Amino acid sequence: MIKTRLALSALGLALCATAAPALAGDGTNLYGMLAQDTQMVMVFDVADSRDSTLLQKGFQKLLAMQPDAQAKLGELGIDPMKDVDTIALAAGGMKDFDEMDNAQSFVLIIEGRLPRGKLAEMDGARKAAYKGVDIWTKDDTDAAFVGDRLFFTRKGKMKAQIDLAQGKAKARSLAGSAKAKAMRAALAVTDTSADLWIAVLMPDKTKKEMAREGIVAHSVSGGANFTADLALSIRIDSDSEDGARKAVGMLQAQLGQATGMMTQFGLGAAAKSLSVTSDKAAIKMGIKFTEAEINSILALAGGGLGGGASAPPPPPPPGKAPMRPTK
Repeated sequence: MIKTRLALSALGLALCATAAPALAGDGTNLYGMLAQDTQMVMVFDVADSRDSTLLQKGFQKLLAMQPDAQAKLGELGIDPMKDVDTIALAAGGMKDFDEMDNAQSFVLIIEGRLPRGKLAEMDGARKAAYKGVDIWTKDDTDAAFVGDRLFFTRKGKMKAQIDLAQGKAKARSLAGSAKAKAMRAALAVTDTSADLWIAVLMPDKTKKEMAREGIVAHSVSGGANFTADLALSIRIDSDSEDGARKAVGMLQAQLGQATGMMTQFGLGAAAKSLSVTSDKAAIKMGIKFTEAEINSILALAGGGLGGGASAPPPPPPPGKAPMRPTK
């Protein structure tokens, strides 16, 4: 979990969005604005998925669980589902996934109808300028508008980000640096058409841990699409076709137990949709959850999306195997 005020600051400003030209996209146009040491890119194409009833219900449920955010929205009369179009997050320079707080590069980019004047209104924020751009610093976060995009970095990192955003450091960007070749390869096989997608280079420590399980993975990517259902996909790019086939064989051997447990918890449709396949050196997994099933999952956390879905049945008693799905 990212233990920084960066995400909170971004959320607060996103919720305060007002009129300005919109820039919506799947995030692929931002590669030149990301650092060459980027190891993880995550993009939420809000504009492309905002019509999803499922997403709208889920967002309202999230607000209900966050009274402060809901009060802020009520005060400002703002609907972030309408005013925010794209959210992109990138991080790099990490030796392990649990080192996100110590990432050498970290940027959050928001596109939409965003509040330029709100940066100057932040209590305790200090203003500086660099190459015609105002930088506002508060606590451990720098914030700045470059064109119509709103950027957040860690304190002291915004000047380098402005150079990237203005196209003045192409040789040090994800799009232009030879050092970023592996990340570009991971992005090339990522489904960036998904409403929410992520691509990650596997850190060396994680590679070694996975190798002990018989899988040598270079990158992992995933996507989520919001329609009437929630479709999830994962792709693991390994080092060989033979390794991918062996890994798929091991995973498929566990599918009966996994789908049985899912069916026991009221996720029968999702269990039937679960797939694990190989494509050359890639391992691919997919699953689709209905709205009722998502309600069942959320019920475990204290509430669903609404609509009368019941809570899932209790797990089987200790020592009793879960029911297997009927064919």
